[in-house]
Amino acid sequence: MLPAEGPALQRAVSAGRLRLARLLLEGGADIDEGDARGRTALMAACRARYADPAERARMVRYLLRCGADPNAADAAGMTALMHACAERAGPGVAALLLAHGADPGARDRGGSSALLYAARRGDRRTLQALLDACEARGREVIIITTATSPSGTKTTRQYLHAAPPSPASSCASPSDVELRAAASPA
Repeated sequence: MLPAEGPALQRAVSAGRLRLARLLLEGGADIDEGDARGRTALMAACRARYADPAERARMVRYLLRCGADPNAADAAGMTALMHACAERAGPGVAALLLAHGADPGARDRGGSSALLYAARRGDRRTLQALLDACEARGREVIIITTATSPSGTKTTRQYLHAAPPSPASSCASPSDVELRAAASPA
């Protein structure tokens, strides 16, 4: 059953109907058409909860091959990569988006990047994929974590281009994670 709202292509993608999505695109559907919130079919694929997790990567791969813009932003300024990180789509989906030009340093209207979404969700493997992509693009990323011991002692640690060893042992809560990105000197 297709969702009731949004462009037909986005509804087909949300429902995991790859054949229908293919027919719609062959029939001239606009791959980057947004719904009322500005979310595209690619964003819908990144957010979808398909019965088989491999279907998400398959749908994302197909849409990217058809020319979906990985850097299109919705009304909140979120890109497909941010949606993928917010929904814990995994490092495979993030890698597909990055390979097709998704910007790991793009920020939404609230100032959050895909890096921050991955850190907040505790998705260490996706966070490391994003850090590697930033490093490959010449961006330095420093992750600063603060942990409070049971006795009340605060410990702050910095990680350059590396995810903290374990989210549970490195920081007390996602609000204690700070990401800083800056262009590396040429």
